[in-house]
Amino acid sequence: MAQGRKTGGRVAGTPNKVSSTVRGAIAKMLDEYFNSDIFVKDIADLDPKDRVAAMEKFTAYVAPKLQTTTLDVATETKKTIEDKLVELAGDEEDDEE
Repeated sequence: MAQGRKTGGRVAGTPNKVSSTVRGAIAKMLDEYFNSDIFVKDIADLDPKDRVAAMEKFTAYVAPKLQTTTLDVATETKKTIEDKLVELAGDEEDDEE
């Protein structure tokens, strides 16, 4: 057996069958719970503070998290070579007049 070489087992990238089965069962159970009257009653029974906290946690699974964005509004204008040439050409035209 060569050292550092994988000689058996699952091939890299193969999905884990148990994980997908368990994930599917949990998804089905949660779907049934959220679509039932039990969920509505459970939420209604919570204190307002706890209800807001629960809804905040559920929001993470429905809406994407927003990332902070920084905006640098420093406006430092640099003249391009073309701008400088036009400016110089304008000065020469003024001198000729």
